[in-house]
Amino acid sequence: MKLRLSMITYMTLLAAPLLANDWTNWRGPESNGVSRESGLPGDLDDVLWMKNDVSCRSTPIVMNDKVYIVSKIGEDSDEQERVVCMDAKTGDVIWEHRFGIFFTPIVSIRLGWTVPVGDPQSGNVYAHGTQGLLFCFDGATGKVKWQKSLTEEFGRITGYGGRVTSPIVDGDLVIISMISSNWGAHGGGGVRFLAFDKNNGDLVWWSTTGIRPSNTYRCVPVVTTLNGQRILISGGGDGNLHAFQVNTGKKVWSFEFGNGAMNPSPVVEGNRLYAAHGEEIPGRATVGRVACLDISGPEPEIVWEKDGIEFKYPSPMLEGERLFLPDRQGRLYCFDAKTGERLWRAKFGRNCTGSPTYGDGKIYLSSVHGYFHILDADNKGRRISRRRFQPADPEFDVEVQGSAAIANGCVYFGTTEEFYCLGKFKKTQVDLPPQPSVPPANPTGKPTQLQVVPAEVTLQAGERVNFKAKLFDANGQFVKSTPVELKLAAMRRGPGLGQDVVLPVLQGQVDGASFTAPKIAGGQSGTLLATAGELQVSVRVRQVPSLPYREDFESTGRGLIPGGWSNTQLRYVTTELDDDNTVLTKTATIAVPFYRQWYAFIGTPDMAGYTISADVMGEKVRDNLPSMGVTAHRYILQLIGNEQKLRISAWDAVPRVAEEVDFAWEPNNWYHLKLTVEVEGSQAKVLGKAWKKSEPEPREWTLELIDENPNLSGPPGLYGSAMGIQPPSPGTPIYYDNILVE
Repeated sequence: MKLRLSMITYMTLLAAPLLANDWTNWRGPESNGVSRESGLPGDLDDVLWMKNDVSCRSTPIVMNDKVYIVSKIGEDSDEQERVVCMDAKTGDVIWEHRFGIFFTPIVSIRLGWTVPVGDPQSGNVYAHGTQGLLFCFDGATGKVKWQKSLTEEFGRITGYGGRVTSPIVDGDLVIISMISSNWGAHGGGGVRFLAFDKNNGDLVWWSTTGIRPSNTYRCVPVVTTLNGQRILISGGGDGNLHAFQVNTGKKVWSFEFGNGAMNPSPVVEGNRLYAAHGEEIPGRATVGRVACLDISGPEPEIVWEKDGIEFKYPSPMLEGERLFLPDRQGRLYCFDAKTGERLWRAKFGRNCTGSPTYGDGKIYLSSVHGYFHILDADNKGRRISRRRFQPADPEFDVEVQGSAAIANGCVYFGTTEEFYCLGKFKKTQVDLPPQPSVPPANPTGKPTQLQVVPAEVTLQAGERVNFKAKLFDANGQFVKSTPVELKLAAMRRGPGLGQDVVLPVLQGQVDGASFTAPKIAGGQSGTLLATAGELQVSVRVRQVPSLPYREDFESTGRGLIPGGWSNTQLRYVTTELDDDNTVLTKTATIAVPFYRQWYAFIGTPDMAGYTISADVMGEKVRDNLPSMGVTAHRYILQLIGNEQKLRISAWDAVPRVAEEVDFAWEPNNWYHLKLTVEVEGSQAKVLGKAWKKSEPEPREWTLELIDENPNLSGPPGLYGSAMGIQPPSPGTPIYYDNILVE
């Protein structure tokens, strides 16, 4: 009876209700950009409501008569991101949640490019911010049920262009992809997919494409069922399409589609997948591609393809036997979905990043330079209505870069200054075509995969975690729960860790399916080997150092990083200087921005009320000096080499709040940095000082910064930006010693 009840619960979690009248993900109830509603607006003057205090660069979702968006808010020192919930009938703001920007090179004009996703079963809404915060909200109240900091906890990497991925929900999982570089086996840069338990945020599985990425990307995955497998399909930053089992993360296949990042999301209909790309095609002197792939076999096969059209950002829309797709130059293509024959092409704008949305014979489509269009899908894209949105300030342009959502007779979309609802709100019954069914559990199947949850944990001394284990068959379907045996093991070797480097075995107490972190002075990183019968998996364990924490790197081990640190491997490594002093070195050989300039984190995102200090020293290479510093509460105190400044800032790409003074510092000399944050009511006082190590500590703080929109917490860490890298010639090394967090 217990087994049967657990099976029923498992199947219920997988089979979330599909609400035809809601638009719970960015491509709608069928994940193809199509609405089955009729009587939709055909005139852009048919405005039900408009909000001039809510903007949206991306795409809204609609669930339970509420509209949800990710949005930029504020200017200068008040600039933040927020998730906004509005009444779908009136536009009244029901709730909003604001959060700061930090640890990203993305600038103001590229904030808010992610799309939230709703879960009809729980009513939760999930959203990913530019800084890497992944939220689970109660959709009705806006209460944060759980959150993760993907950058600080899992090594998420962002580029300069604002291409940040968005989460999806399937069954009991919320899944998001990213480029990351963290610790151990995940130390190298790679496209990785993370699946969290949607209810409590536990990490259920990690998976990687195994292919080196070349750029960040914003492709949103799709989920379907093929050959008895529930699979996720997505493009990545490596120019490939990838398929993974949803329940286990096991990679099914990868298919080379183009060079560089894949930004458009694929569309699946039965055994056919439609995908587009806007970069170079491998082995061909052409840029851009759209193709139909047969994915019924073990590897995808091309059914038809069209090369030479730059489909860089918009995603395909599939309506019946027609595939619609705009190119980067603002031309809408219509292809025969079966044969690939081009049926027509219509010019509608100059530039396009949004994806087309279909409803009631109409196509709703934006173009970047301030326009929104309604086109006739049955008359070669003839214009039905068009409007250009004028800025409140003539010095700035209004942009329309997202896609529309359709729900309950209304069309919802945003500009960079306003948000609009067109049409007349009406609750009607809409029938959807049959959707891919969720494969049932397989209690009599042969277990071939073992899953232990959480798949990765971050602990403090004395904390205990209980693990749960499940068995799955070869198709990734649940078989049964199982007990496991845990064994302490070393961290799995990853990039940058030579074979001659000795990796310490994880310390702690194993008791059945639980692990208790030991009370040790420093931190540690290692694995637990979990065994059930003949199956075995590794669980990643990171124990952060307890405060007060001192680190002089003498006992760290050659070529390693201190135990319990994150986001550090490959970018930082211990080195012995000529005076036999062992220090931490910021590497200066990789010119890629997210290796040249980065952060090493010592603790957890919820840490607060501490002071960090460190010795730092930089070398001059050619005419360049590095920038080097420490972080606390997501603020940065740094010595800027080429400018000869000492600066405190709270978002290095944009000086939202910053204070600086002239500070002449010399290469090959040690300096001491000290940073603390005092939260007083609704503001933070950030205090920093720097002095030559050979001199006494100044009595007064050198810099004081007041932030009215404070970062209330964040891990202590190090910052380094190596300059003058000209491969194979290295750039400016940075050295760190005598870290103290108290």
